[in-house]
Amino acid sequence: MKRLFICLTLFLISVFFIANPQSVWADFDEKPVAFVVMDKSDGLVDNSAYTAWRQVVKWAYHFPYYKLSEDGKVQDSISNALWNIKITKEALSEQAKQNSMDAIVIVVLYDMDETILSPVGGFNTGPYVNVVAIADLYAFKKDGDKFLQSKVRERAIKDLGNYDRPQETIRWALSKLVNTMEGRPIIN
Repeated sequence: MKRLFICLTLFLISVFFIANPQSVWADFDEKPVAFVVMDKSDGLVDNSAYTAWRQVVKWAYHFPYYKLSEDGKVQDSISNALWNIKITKEALSEQAKQNSMDAIVIVVLYDMDETILSPVGGFNTGPYVNVVAIADLYAFKKDGDKFLQSKVRERAIKDLGNYDRPQETIRWALSKLVNTMEGRPIIN
């Protein structure tokens, strides 16, 4: 009878904890971060490139301290405001104030291409790949009024089996930029 009572008691306690979950809240504010891609290449940014670049920003600005903005209106607002002007620390500071962002990361893509080139005669073992990656990267953080920029300029003909895709070149340059901004080790 004791065993039945103990089993029933344990069962009721477990049902109580499963049916009545504990509430959890955070005692800290999540700082909003905007990630903006300005495609000045006539639509070369596809979903996989955007997702890969966004993931790098999420690595640097992650929960529980930061929250990457999912609001497309913020990205459109920043992109439209900066489209035809030179991106400076002052311009990003103004956009951070207007859109209530603590950090802004921007990729301005000008060209991105990889074209397979076949060898023509001679002793070339080919095939080769013409790789083009041209982008400007910007990061602004309101805390400490920090601003960093980086330019990716790659035009090269490489062996087919020994090259990085342009999306990956920009991705790792972006990783270096945001990790430098946050004072973290550089991931290669």
